[in-house]
Amino acid sequence: MRRARLMLTACLTALALATTAWAATPPKTALRHAGVAASQARRLVREARAAGVNAATMDRWARRLSMLHRERLPVSLAVEQIFEGLMKGVSASRITDGLHAFARALQGARRVLDRHATPQSIAGHPRAVRHALSDLVIARRAGLDGGALDRLLGRRRLTVSRVSAYVQVATDLRGWGVGRRDVVRMLGEARRKGVSRHRLFALDATLAHKAAHGQGLQNLRGMLRAGLGLRATMGPGSLSGPGGAMGMPGGGMTGPGPGAGTMTGPGGGVTGPGSGMTGPGGAGMGRP
Repeated sequence: MRRARLMLTACLTALALATTAWAATPPKTALRHAGVAASQARRLVREARAAGVNAATMDRWARRLSMLHRERLPVSLAVEQIFEGLMKGVSASRITDGLHAFARALQGARRVLDRHATPQSIAGHPRAVRHALSDLVIARRAGLDGGALDRLLGRRRLTVSRVSAYVQVATDLRGWGVGRRDVVRMLGEARRKGVSRHRLFALDATLAHKAAHGQGLQNLRGMLRAGLGLRATMGPGSLSGPGGAMGMPGGGMTGPGPGAGTMTGPGGGVTGPGSGMTGPGGAGMGRP
């Protein structure tokens, strides 16, 4: 019993010393040790201080970021969440809660990616992995949980870029109101047919244009099936031929363009339901 008490005391003492050492570290240094790039660390310290964030809170942020760094997850995505919260005037406590929720979402996204992407496309491609993880976090906010994504992506492993493409388009479809079951079924069928990412993006841009101009959900769903080649006959709202979405006057759309839900950089796609700062237990602070 005495030995157990001594061991407990020693552990608590070591923890206290580690906490004291961490607290004594300047915020910028703590952030750098947590894997934050130098430019981001300087900016984060500057903006946090301007917002009145105290040193103890910044230490908590650095600890959370350090945990992600140890797990080889892209710390920069989490830092962007903090920046977004500061820019929107979100309280420090809510940013802390949102950062915790985002870290959990990022861990879950990595598990999905590891299940569905080929190891060769993951190894040595940090930018593509970062992009895919961002897409997967956004997809979860849009109501596509791990089970739905598993069904959509299937058992046969894909490249990271193909995982990103299917997840981005699925998120956009959810943002336009297409039901989760329809999204999973149609894109899962398209995956089995081998629809390329380039075709997916062209179709996504076309649907974004139609949605921005008031096209109804039923028509969007029909155009999606036609564009993916999931039906033999081409009826009203088809994606080819005169007047169809892919044959619109002016040359049509052949890639991501302006409009609701288009891909506009890392993370791509609309944020869909559940974006924004949600506080304790929420999805996060916004789009990664």
